Amino acid sequence: MKDRNAVIWTRLGTQPVKMGTLSVTDIESRFTYETGYDETNLPGLGLAYPPKDFTSTIVRPRTEYFDFHPPIRSLIPSRAERNFQRALLLKYLEKINIHPDPGFDTDWNILINAGHGGIGHLDVFASDSAAQQWYSTPSKKGLVELDKKFGFSLKEFMTWFDGDAEFLIDVLGPTPSVGGAIPKLPLSIEHAGWDGRIGLPTRFGDTDRTDIILKLENTSQYPGIIELEALGLAMHDDAGFDVPRYWPVKVNDLNAIAIERFDRIKNGGTVFMESIYSILASGNEKITNHYSTTYDHIGQAIDNPYVQLVSDRKQAKLHLLERLIMAMLTGNGDLHLENLSIYERDGKLSFTPVYDPVPMRAYSIHNALFPAGMGFGNYGEEVDGKMIDFNTAYLRFSKNLGISKNALFNSIERLLKVTEDYDKRINALKTLPAENKVRLIEIHRDIRGGFEGF
Repeated sequence: MKDRNAVIWTRLGTQPVKMGTLSVTDIESRFTYETGYDETNLPGLGLAYPPKDFTSTIVRPRTEYFDFHPPIRSLIPSRAERNFQRALLLKYLEKINIHPDPGFDTDWNILINAGHGGIGHLDVFASDSAAQQWYSTPSKKGLVELDKKFGFSLKEFMTWFDGDAEFLIDVLGPTPSVGGAIPKLPLSIEHAGWDGRIGLPTRFGDTDRTDIILKLENTSQYPGIIELEALGLAMHDDAGFDVPRYWPVKVNDLNAIAIERFDRIKNGGTVFMESIYSILASGNEKITNHYSTTYDHIGQAIDNPYVQLVSDRKQAKLHLLERLIMAMLTGNGDLHLENLSIYERDGKLSFTPVYDPVPMRAYSIHNALFPAGMGFGNYGEEVDGKMIDFNTAYLRFSKNLGISKNALFNSIERLLKVTEDYDKRINALKTLPAENKVRLIEIHRDIRGGFEGF
C-alpha cells in the first residue's frame, strides 16, 4: 500500500491551529506533533499523548482493530452494515466520484473528506490548504423551518464542507431506514433553544446559534426510543447529573430529539473531549472494542498516576459508581466505554454530561444487565470458591474504587428515592408499546429489589 498522509488541526484555542501530521503505512500509523505545538499549552491528540511528553513521532502498529491511533479512529463511523452515518458518507463519496475499495481505503477517504467538524476537538484534512480553506469559509447563518425536506446538500448536511453538491437528501424518506441505531445528524438552532428552525452546524466565530445533535426514531425497529431517551435524560437530571439541554420534537410525523452539544463553546470553538474507550485503548492493546474491559478497570485508570484522566479523582470514581447504579435502575444495559467520556471545562478534566442514557433493556434484543465483556466486582464469577452475587459485587466494586460502604449505601438510597416513581413514568409514555413497558417495569422492579437488599 502506498503511504497515506494527512494533517490534523484543532479549534481548541483562540483560533484554529495545526496540531500535527498523520502518516499511515502498511504496518503502522504515525503521528507527529507540529513543531511548537507543545508551547501552545493546548491538549493534544488524546490524554495518553500529551504534547510535552511526545516530542518525537508517536508510532502505533496497525492491527485488525485499529488502523489509526484510537482518538483518530473515533472520527470514522463504524463499518457495521447498518450504520446510518457511514451510509450517508458513502453516498457523498460516490457523488464526488470517489469509489474506494472496501475496508481501510474507504475509512481513509471518509477520514480526509469528513473527519473535521465532528464530535470532539480533532479536525482531519487531506492538506493544510484544505484546512485553511475550510476554516476561512463562513457558515451559512440562515435558519430554515423544519419541514418535509431539510433542503441541504448531503455534503453540507453531514459535515458542512465548502462548495456545492447537487445531491439533496430527504431525511423523511428512505434514508433513515438505512440505520438500525438512531440516526444522528449535526445541526444548529437558535441559541435560546428549539423554535422549529434548523441550520447547518456553526463555524469558528459563530455566536448566534448553538450546535445540536438531532436524533431520528427508527420506529420499525425501536418504537418509542426517542421518548425513552428523553425519560433517561430526565431521570438523570433529577438524580443531579449534568445533562445537556434537550427538546423532544416532531419532524414531519417522525419522532426526534434535539440535544445540545457540550463539545462546543459559544464562539464555535471546541473543548477537549475523549471517550474512555479511546483513552484506554491508547494505552492498552488488550482494549479492542468498546465493551472489552470492566468498570473496575475504568476506576483503576482514574487512579493512574502517570496519565491524568480527571482533576478530581475521588469525585470521578463516585460519578462512575452512581452512573452504573442509575443505569441499572433505569434499564440502560448499554453503558459501554464509548458512552463515558472525559472533557475539559474551565481548565478542569471531568466526566462529560450524561449522553445516550436510553433504557435499551425495554427491547428484548438489548436486554442485558451490562454490555457483554464488561462487569463490576467480579459479578457472576467464582472467587475463592464462592459465586459473587449482585450485592457482594457492588461491595467489591465500591471497595475497588476506594468508596466506603456508607458512601455506597448513601448513593443507593438517594438513587432509589429518585427512581421511586419510575414505573409510573414508564407507563405514561405514549409511543412505547405496552409489551416494552411491561418488560422495562419488571426489570426496574427486579433491580430495585436487589438494591433494596442492601
